[in-house]
Amino acid sequence: MRFFAAAALLFSLTAHADPKAEVFAAWDAMIKAKSYRAAMEISTGGQTYQQNLDIIIPDHFRMSGGPAGDTIVTPAGAWMKPPGGQWTAAPDSMRAMTKQFMGDDFIAQAKAGVTKVEAKGEQDLGGVATKVYEVHQTMKVMGVESSSVTDLYVAVDSGRPVRQVIKATAMGQTSTTTQDITYVPDLKIEAPM
Repeated sequence: MRFFAAAALLFSLTAHADPKAEVFAAWDAMIKAKSYRAAMEISTGGQTYQQNLDIIIPDHFRMSGGPAGDTIVTPAGAWMKPPGGQWTAAPDSMRAMTKQFMGDDFIAQAKAGVTKVEAKGEQDLGGVATKVYEVHQTMKVMGVESSSVTDLYVAVDSGRPVRQVIKATAMGQTSTTTQDITYVPDLKIEAPM
């Protein structure tokens, strides 16, 4: 009987033997998917708003909604449209800044900033079986240090993140961002003009 109890304990320990490695594998799977969409709800400074983010790794990006309006970045350039306004060309620095968040260096920095990962178990998320992790992270982005605690939901079947709930603090401000992520193999992001 003790053997079975010991075997069960060993199995449960190896099932989540390295939650940090499992989170990093999920992030890598997300990047390997090449294109995804995140429907986001962001709460900060007493405001709550929705944004949609489309990404095609390594160089296409579209963000729509929210107080800053819409942004598109492609290899051909970058464009911005304020709420109620028209599309205008953005400086090349916008394209360079956005591209840095989709590169290998940023992923390495994100991984290096992880200070703690805890496996929280499994949860059904709208019919999708997920493993849930709590990820603690500190990073410096564009000279600004931020810390966050993220509940990361990873689909059991694909090994990719499908939801993130990020509670972050930067420059004395706190925010909560919920991202519901879908993978879109034929996603298109094109210049608006």
